[in-house]
Amino acid sequence: MIITDEAYEYFVYDGNTHFSIASIVEMKKNVISCFTFTKTYAMTGWRIGYLHADESLVPQIEKSHIPFAICAPVVSQYAALAALKGSQECVKKFRKHYLSTRNLMCERLDRLHTYFAYHKPQGSYLMFPKILTAEGSDSAKFCIDLLQDAKVSTTPGVAFGPTGEGHLRLSFCVPHDMVNKAFDRIERYLK
Repeated sequence: MIITDEAYEYFVYDGNTHFSIASIVEMKKNVISCFTFTKTYAMTGWRIGYLHADESLVPQIEKSHIPFAICAPVVSQYAALAALKGSQECVKKFRKHYLSTRNLMCERLDRLHTYFAYHKPQGSYLMFPKILTAEGSDSAKFCIDLLQDAKVSTTPGVAFGPTGEGHLRLSFCVPHDMVNKAFDRIERYLK
């Protein structure tokens, strides 16, 4: 069985398109694809999403779903319906903004190439640069120091498992001025 998190299906860049492994005929009976309104419609905290799976899997999925969350809150269900039925211009607007702030964040990281290495994200609104300095060997401490001394909040890579150590997670789903303000502070802190 393969369970996929396809939360960023609408936020792909540079000519790429979203691909779901469930679209492979030989795989579709063994894939559960999970989606959320959180990213697509900026419905953070509404706790609503959906999944796609072969009909034969639904009774098994329901067994695990019921103990965790019998159903999404009614207000969230109505909000999700309104999001689906309404204009989809907001999704295009978010995608355009994320692409722009991704490019800005890449420009700012390029100026700090002796401190960070990264791969330009082809989707989502998150980056996971590698910390190139000795301080990066403890990403939790690096992020705490960055918060305390530079007043910039990041997430330590180790929070995502041992292979994340030495990285930090950055979000570019914020306004341009926030990206610039954060990187101005990071530059002052590092130099």
